[in-house]
Amino acid sequence: IPQVDEPPTEKKEFVDDFGETIADLFPNCTVLFADIAGFTAWSSTRDPSQVFTLLQNVYQAFDKVALRRRVFKVETIGDSYVAVTGLPEPQEAHAVI
Repeated sequence: IPQVDEPPTEKKEFVDDFGETIADLFPNCTVLFADIAGFTAWSSTRDPSQVFTLLQNVYQAFDKVALRRRVFKVETIGDSYVAVTGLPEPQEAHAVI
């Protein structure tokens, strides 16, 4: 049976052949991908101002919670909201925030 290395418990950097950091590994983090179910069908029958208002309200509510809970908002793409906890600053309770 091949031996499996224990997963890293701290941030780890990956470097290229020239010693430049190309990626970081954060083993203790949680990533949220939130998407509004049925949004495309709903938005196709609405006025653009209604779509904008809905997204603005949803994102503002998420942003308030994220700020209060020290969640890092990565980005919003259409009706998708991407956020992460446990990086760039470690948080022991990252999965229960």
